[in-house]
Amino acid sequence: MMGTRPREGVFTTLLWDEDRGVADLPLHERRLVDHGARLRLNPDLASLRSALHHGMQHATGQRLVRAMWSVDGWTCTDRPLDAAMDDVDAITVAAPRWAGAVTGTKHAAWAWNTEVMDAAESMGADAALLVHDHRIVDERRSCPVLLDEDGVCWAAREADGGVQSITLEAIAPRLERAGFPVQRGDLNERRVARSRAMVLFGTGLGAVGVSSIDGVGFEEPTDVLLAIATTLINEHRASPSTWTRLEGD
Repeated sequence: MMGTRPREGVFTTLLWDEDRGVADLPLHERRLVDHGARLRLNPDLASLRSALHHGMQHATGQRLVRAMWSVDGWTCTDRPLDAAMDDVDAITVAAPRWAGAVTGTKHAAWAWNTEVMDAAESMGADAALLVHDHRIVDERRSCPVLLDEDGVCWAAREADGGVQSITLEAIAPRLERAGFPVQRGDLNERRVARSRAMVLFGTGLGAVGVSSIDGVGFEEPTDVLLAIATTLINEHRASPSTWTRLEGD
């Protein structure tokens, strides 16, 4: 269960498949250790696979599973994958901020996410871009990446307060080999205005293009980044090496 104080727990959300196990488990484990240290928690990774297996033993198909570590041990809850979308309309909202190193972690005080989702949906938007100090630092359930006029992909610096993206980390080397290097920098108004596309990367979403931000579209839009990213994510998830079978599978 989610708590009311951020240091009460650390979590990650994984892609689960009944035939293959969970995707990108080493990346999730590494993030759990990093975020746990920032939250003064020490998640027991040795028992994670068993907890995931126990929590998902009656599930079928593909699901998203949230694994939360707290003083009570692991709690695993699952939900359906996000509905498939060709593109989304986004609004900007103020990014939540916490003390010190807590900002940018997957922590227990995650109720803000539902509040932001409700605010976006009340305006007919599908995505909520989180803004701090006049620049986009994250999206409530994914990582926003801009494609500029030179073919360079731009993602916010993690030091700006966004959550490290497992999906982007997994395919960034493939993007670079495909001619789309990923750089870190300010996603400010000027860079957004000069960009030709924004793609959201997420465990549940995969890759989804953004059609508009606060009602404004891109001047010279292109789907090339979305097409390449979708292909690369599909290839990544088709590879047996992406998946870790769980205890008892």
